[in-house]
Amino acid sequence: MIVTTTRKKANELAEKASLWSVELNGRFIVRNDASVQELINAYGEDVLVVGKARETLYPKEGTEPFFYHPNSAMFRVKQFIKTGYDPLVETADLKEGMSFLDCTLGLASDSLVAQIAVGQSGLVTGVEANQMLAYMVQSGLQSWQEGGTEMLNAMRKINVVHQHHASYLASLSSESYDVVYFDPMFEQHLSDSTGIRGLKQFACHDDLDEEVITHALRVAKKRVVLKDHFQSARFQRFGFNVIRRQHSAFHYAFIQI
Repeated sequence: MIVTTTRKKANELAEKASLWSVELNGRFIVRNDASVQELINAYGEDVLVVGKARETLYPKEGTEPFFYHPNSAMFRVKQFIKTGYDPLVETADLKEGMSFLDCTLGLASDSLVAQIAVGQSGLVTGVEANQMLAYMVQSGLQSWQEGGTEMLNAMRKINVVHQHHASYLASLSSESYDVVYFDPMFEQHLSDSTGIRGLKQFACHDDLDEEVITHALRVAKKRVVLKDHFQSARFQRFGFNVIRRQHSAFHYAFIQI
């Protein structure tokens, strides 16, 4: 991967981009006036463009770029603050002061809703296997400016860990978190899930297995929660209690400890 700056204010951003290249083991390239496609053609690598407000990762294959955004979380947070209801919060039975481990962080949409639910006295940790995604989402959570004070405070509080969830769970002591949560890539393709197109090509697609679920049941004090496609075989395979949602492409499910 190469790291460069936006064309605008390139000189001001050079130090920031250089730091990103060190953190992500990339190569810093002076942008000059080259387009992203010209950089991809010249180096044959993914291109991370560092800007003042956000960072954008352009795949060398020319597919959808990735950048941090809260995705559906902004709407969900507003609804939860207004109504006190969110299907994840209900399934996980989250309360003020609880701890929540998101084993499949992605864009941190679920972690953000969970952080709102557990409040400033609660703890939310998100685990992301891909180093670039972990770093970009962590940066995005710290720098995002849109939304109310409660949402922005919750964003800043989420703890991001760059590690595969299997090894991270194995390293934790028993009953480390109240709730352990999984939102793996669906086995079935959802043609309308435009919010994660840029994410999917970089995200970890490893399936869940018995060892991971066993560790999750050991680490969780109260519940292990799974979000998956309504036709997924994972629910039955691992013994989850499914909360069926009419007209929804995915369901939430839980195992009570």
